[in-house]
Amino acid sequence: MNSRRRWVGLVGVMMAFAMIVAACGDDDAAESTATTAAPATTEAATTTEAATTTTEAAATTEAATDIAYGRGVTMEPCPDSANPDNGCIYLGVISDFSGPFSAFGLPLTWGKEDFWARVNANGGLMGFDIAITPENTIDAGYVAEQHVAGYQQIRENVLALAESLGTLQTLAALPTMIEDNMVSPVSSWYSGWSFPEVDGGLILEAGTNYCMEAMNGFDFVMQARADIEGGIPFTYAIVGFPGDYGGDYGAGVKIAAEAHGLGDPVFEHVQLPFSVGGTIDEAVAGILTTQPDVVFVTTGPNELGSLMGGVAGGGYLGAMYVGTGPTWHPALLGASEGALVPLLEAAYFQTSQNAGYLDETPGHQAMREAFEANGRANPNLGYVAGWVMSYNMYALLEQAIMNKNLTPEGLVAAIPEITVDYEGMLPDRQFGDPNDTVERGTVVHRVDATSPDGLQVIAPFFVGPTAANYEFNAPCLVLGG
Repeated sequence: MNSRRRWVGLVGVMMAFAMIVAACGDDDAAESTATTAAPATTEAATTTEAATTTTEAAATTEAATDIAYGRGVTMEPCPDSANPDNGCIYLGVISDFSGPFSAFGLPLTWGKEDFWARVNANGGLMGFDIAITPENTIDAGYVAEQHVAGYQQIRENVLALAESLGTLQTLAALPTMIEDNMVSPVSSWYSGWSFPEVDGGLILEAGTNYCMEAMNGFDFVMQARADIEGGIPFTYAIVGFPGDYGGDYGAGVKIAAEAHGLGDPVFEHVQLPFSVGGTIDEAVAGILTTQPDVVFVTTGPNELGSLMGGVAGGGYLGAMYVGTGPTWHPALLGASEGALVPLLEAAYFQTSQNAGYLDETPGHQAMREAFEANGRANPNLGYVAGWVMSYNMYALLEQAIMNKNLTPEGLVAAIPEITVDYEGMLPDRQFGDPNDTVERGTVVHRVDATSPDGLQVIAPFFVGPTAANYEFNAPCLVLGG
C-alpha cells in the first residue's frame, strides 16, 4: 500500500480501462521555461481548408454589407490584412504574462492569435477579418485590480473579448462588462459560468467545469482501483489554490466521495499562495502526516513539483496524484535535470477539459499546423485550450453576421442560437439550460516524457457515474457565499 510500484501497475490497468470506455462510446506556473514576453499578433500561416474557413469571396463580401455594427467593428480592413475588401472585427485579450499563471496565459493567447490568423488566411469570416492587436492585449498579472484597469483601457475599442483569464479577475470586471454587453470566453472553468445570475449571460464556457472534472477524476480513480484492489476504499487529500479553482474542484471531489460513501478528506489545504516563491511546506507536512492514498491537486506546475518532490523527499511514496489542466506543464520534465520524471510517470495523472497536443482530430491537425508555422515553442494544454475556446467566438460572430446585427447587443442575442462545432476537439455544444448543455466528459492523461506536451491520453472524455447523474442546477461553489 505504501509503495510507488502500485501506481506503476495502475498505469496499465487505467489504459486497459480506457480502451473499454472508448469501445462503449466514447490560472499557470509560477516558474517555467516559457517566455513571459507579452504576445503580439502574428502573420497568418497557410493552412489546409477546414470548417472554420469561408468559401466564396464574393458571397462573404456581400454578407458584410447592410449589417448593423458598432463598437469594435469597422468596414475598413484590419491592419496588415491580406483581405483588403473585408471589414475588421477587433477582439481584446486580458491575460497573465508575468504572474503566477504566465506559463499558461502566454500559450493560451498564442492559441487564440493563431486560430484567428488561420481564419483570416482563408479569406476571413463572411466578409470580415478578426484582429487581436497589441494595444488591445493586456497583461493583468492575475491581479483583479489590474484586470479591471486593463478592461477600462480597451472596452471602447473591441466588440468582444477573445480572452479573460481568471474567475475572480473576470468577476471584478463583470459589472462594467454587463453595462457594455461585452461577451467573452473565460480561461477559468468555474461551475458558476453556466448560470446567468453569475455571468450576466456573457460568458462562453468551453469544456468541463472544475466541479465535473473533479467528479470524473475521482470516479476514474475509484474504478481503476477497484480493478486491482478489489474495490477497497481509499483515503484522499485535497491541495490547491483558494477561490474557485481549488474550491470548486474541491467541491466536486467531495460530491464524488459522498456518492461513493468515502467521507471527508483526511487532509485539505486550499490556501496555497499564488505568489512566486510562496511556500507549500504546510501542504507537504500534512500529506506526510496523514499519508493519503490519493492527492487531488489544483495548483500550478511549480507547486505540483514542489509538493510531489517534498513528499517523496520526506519518505512517503505511496500516494497517487491527480491534477487538473492548469496544474501541468511539460517544463516539469526538465526540472532539476529530470529528477522528478520517474515519480511523475509512476504516480501522477492529469485530467483536463480537452485532449492534448497530439490528439487526432481535424481541429488538432489544424492547430498543430498553425503552431509549427508560427514558430511556437513548448506545446502544452494552455495552447490547446486557447485554440479550442476560439470556436465559441467563431460560432457567435458567424451567427451575428447572419443575423445582420454585429453590435454588442446583437452578439448577446445570438448566444442561444448557436451550436459550436469544435472540429472534433470537443463534443458540439449549445448554450441553454445548464443541466442539459453542460459538458460532463473529462480527458484523463498519464505522464509520457516522450510526448511534446508530456502527456498521453488514457481515457478520452470519460464520464463517471457521479458526473453523469449529477443534477447541475446551481454552482458547486458559491463565491463570496
